[in-house]
Parts: sequence; C-alpha cells; structure tokens
Amino acid sequence: MKKLFTAALASAFAVPMLFWSQDSSAIPAFARKYQTSCYTCHSGFPARNAFGEAFRNNGYRWPGGEDEEHAKQEQTKMGADGWKKTFPASPWPTDIPGFAPFAFWIRGDLVSYTEESTKPNGTQAAPSKLNWGTSPMGTATLFFGGSMGDNLSAFGSYNISATTTEVANVNTTTVSSAARGRIVWAFQPGINLAIGNGFSDFNFGSSNTTYASTFPNPGAGAEFSYITGEKSGGFKFIAGAAQAGTGSTNHFNDIAYARVRYKFGGAGLLSGAGGVLGNEYVGIDNHIAVGASYMNAQEGMLATNWAGETQIFGADIEGSIGSLMLGAAFSRDVDLGFNNYRVDATYFVYPWLKSTVSYANLRSGDDPVNDPTIAVGLTAHLRANALISATYTHHTKERLTDLSNTLNDTCVLGAQFAF
Repeated sequence: MKKLFTAALASAFAVPMLFWSQDSSAIPAFARKYQTSCYTCHSGFPARNAFGEAFRNNGYRWPGGEDEEHAKQEQTKMGADGWKKTFPASPWPTDIPGFAPFAFWIRGDLVSYTEESTKPNGTQAAPSKLNWGTSPMGTATLFFGGSMGDNLSAFGSYNISATTTEVANVNTTTVSSAARGRIVWAFQPGINLAIGNGFSDFNFGSSNTTYASTFPNPGAGAEFSYITGEKSGGFKFIAGAAQAGTGSTNHFNDIAYARVRYKFGGAGLLSGAGGVLGNEYVGIDNHIAVGASYMNAQEGMLATNWAGETQIFGADIEGSIGSLMLGAAFSRDVDLGFNNYRVDATYFVYPWLKSTVSYANLRSGDDPVNDPTIAVGLTAHLRANALISATYTHHTKERLTDLSNTLNDTCVLGAQFAF
C-alpha cells in the first residue's frame, strides 16, 4: 500500500508539467557567445546532444574549425599579432572572451516525500515525511567557460550550497563551496590535453554517460584524448592519471585510467550534426556505440562503493533511434569480486518532455551494503533554460540495522533554471 501511495504521489507531482509551453530560448555562457539556443548543444540541459558532444570534443569550440565564423561576440585581443614575429622577445598574443563568460545554474527540491522507516520486527521507527525540500534555490552553481587564443579553452564551475541545522530553537546555517574545472589545449580538432580537477572526459565526455556511474570519479590530474569522426560516427580514446583527492599528500599517479569508444552511424563525434546543423531536436542521431574502460588505483585510494579496490574494468553499449535512447553498462571489481550494473532508458514524448527509467546495482553480492535501485522520472522544460522534474526512487531490497530500515523509497519534485 505504501508503494502504491508513493507511486500515486509521483504521478500527481508530474501532472503540472504537462501544461507548459515549449516555445523558449536561453543564453548561458556559450549560448551568449554564439547567440544560439541551449537546445543547440543540449537535449534539454544539462544532458548534451550529439552537437554538444562534438563541441566539447573540439575543445569547447564550434566544430569544423568555424568557431570565429559562428561567434557573435568578439574576443578581446591581448597583444598585437606582430608579437608572434617577435616571440620569444615578446609574449605570445592571445584573446579572451569579450563578454562575461559566466552562467548560473540554480536548482533544488520543491516537494520531497520519504516513506516511513520500519524496525526489523515490522513496527514503525519513523513516520513518512512530506516536506518542501530544499526549495528551488537550494543549490547554486556558477559556471565559467570560454576560449583563449587559437588552442586554449577553459570550462569549470563554482558550487555554493547551504544547510540549516535546528538545535534548541537556534538555526545554524553552513555554507560550503568548491571550484572544479579543466583547462584544455587543443593541438588540433580531436587531439586534446586537459588538466584539471573536474568534468573529466572519462566520466563526463559522452552525450550518454550510463557507464560513468559504474566507475569512480578521478581526482585532479591530466588527461589526453584522441577523437575521430568528421562526418558520421567515430572513435574516441582517453587516457589519464590523477590523484585521489586535492591534498598535498596525494600523488599524481594515485589513479590511472583509459577508455575507448566507437560510435557506429549518427552524427560525427567531431562534427556533431555535420558541423552545420545545431541538433535542436531529438531523432536525428540514430546510432549505436560500444565502449570499454579500465581503472587502476593505488591501494587505499578509492572510497565509498569502491573502497578497498585497486582495479576495475568494464564494458558498455548505448544507442538511440528516433526519440528513444538506451544505455547499459557493466564493471567488475578485480580485488573485491563485485559486479556493478546500470541500465538507462530515455524517451522524448516531445522535444521538451522527457521520461526516464534506470536500474542501478553497485557492489552486487556485497550484503548488506548492496543497494539496487529503480528510478522513474519525468522532466519538462518550461523553457530551454528552465525545467521541472519528478523522480520516484525505489530500493528493491531492505537494509536493516538494529534500529530501522535505512533504505526508504523517495519521491522528489525538483526545479532548475540557468541563465
């Protein structure tokens, strides 16, 4: 009965999303530079489409070597072109964005529901909760991105979040922040060297990132990528070395990793939709892609789901046909012997209305830590830069302590916008 109530609540949360207009446009940092819609690079932000993937593969530049032609806002020159002739007696000239290369992403929960918690004997430990969540302003991220000269680009974010703790009628608010990002040197389209502490190509470099949740995230380090795919499909190779954290005691070779991916059909990994058409609608990137990944870590470097592991390998497959996108990924922990799975399905009812379902099972066989989950969601983009979403998460098994069940189903109605 509790499950039925939660599912019904999820449906009720989704109803308001069906009455919003799809006519919209947005102008975050890169959209401002090219004076184009968010849909050029995103199938509803923050998920990227084929053109957005190609934009990233080109070092955050317009595919086809046409960045200058498509940019609507001029760069500010830092030095004269004649400096190239007098280098190294003078600095090498460059340019920086002639506009404020920033964008804000603000998000939070409108309504949150958590089912009741029960004790091992079946009695209630805590009642179900229905509250207003963190509010739409719960978390804010400042993004920055732009190009500097012919080869250098940067992309990153600065997260700001606040939590309030109530103790004896005294509210204590803690504000935390963290910056992460990457600097990319593009030797030529498809050959990149990146250094940074976030947005790694290993777990963030594909339009479909089903595989990413079956591997840990690398820390600060360097990463090399080689990409082909001028017209259709393509090949991508990634290799990197990273430390496990940001402390001075970490080492540059705490983690080493590599990934290969081959895309059959669809838009080219370097061209997007031919390098000309901004893929503003779903259904024009019919393809299938296969990938394989490997990660090696020094003993004691990995934590959470991969604590105690030193080697992980995996394989994945994904594709799309029309408005349907599917992805499946598997990885195995060599030392611990655990398997990790994830399956995703996405269907665009309309270009602005997306339904999703996913199954995730990390550390399969590790009882009682193992926590398989099924998540069902519906996302509506009220505008290209604003969305509302409903997500129901079901834990397929219970994890019981001496006090209560620690795996409670949840239903969340959230909102996001960016500008």
